[in-house]
Amino acid sequence: MKHDYLVEWDYLDLRIRGNRIQQLVAEKLREKHAPVSHLRLKFLDGEIQISARIQKTLTVPVKLTVRKITASGKILKVVLDDVATFGVLPIPKLLFQIIGSRRLPGGLGFDPKTLTLTISLERFVPSFVDITLEDIQVIRGGICVRLGRGGADPPSPAGISSAHRHPTNTR
Repeated sequence: MKHDYLVEWDYLDLRIRGNRIQQLVAEKLREKHAPVSHLRLKFLDGEIQISARIQKTLTVPVKLTVRKITASGKILKVVLDDVATFGVLPIPKLLFQIIGSRRLPGGLGFDPKTLTLTISLERFVPSFVDITLEDIQVIRGGICVRLGRGGADPPSPAGISSAHRHPTNTR
């Protein structure tokens, strides 16, 4: 990390609201025309309970739990537990091995053997912001993220679109 940013921090603790995470994920699924509907994320202390419906030939309800999220540098690893359909039928890992990482967008990976989703934040964080993930915890109503040493400079005008520029005072 360079040390001459306009804004720098040693540690930064952030709280991210679960309802906004659910909203953003649902919007992305709709944009990609993913066969997923009725997405629900319930953030409890230490776990996220997830339910959705997968629409193929018939609609299949799916439930799973996330109890372990690890953070390292710019990478998040999310372990999927208790993956089941129709409320009680476990989905075998073999099915995930057949599906693999097909059709995942850039910045996302999936290991079907360990049922681990890998998220690279470089895809989601603007290039002018330098962050390092230290820790992530699931809390009631959302997640807490601790960023380690980092910083940011204002983006160059050529590096951002006009939609992201702040209006200037024209008086």
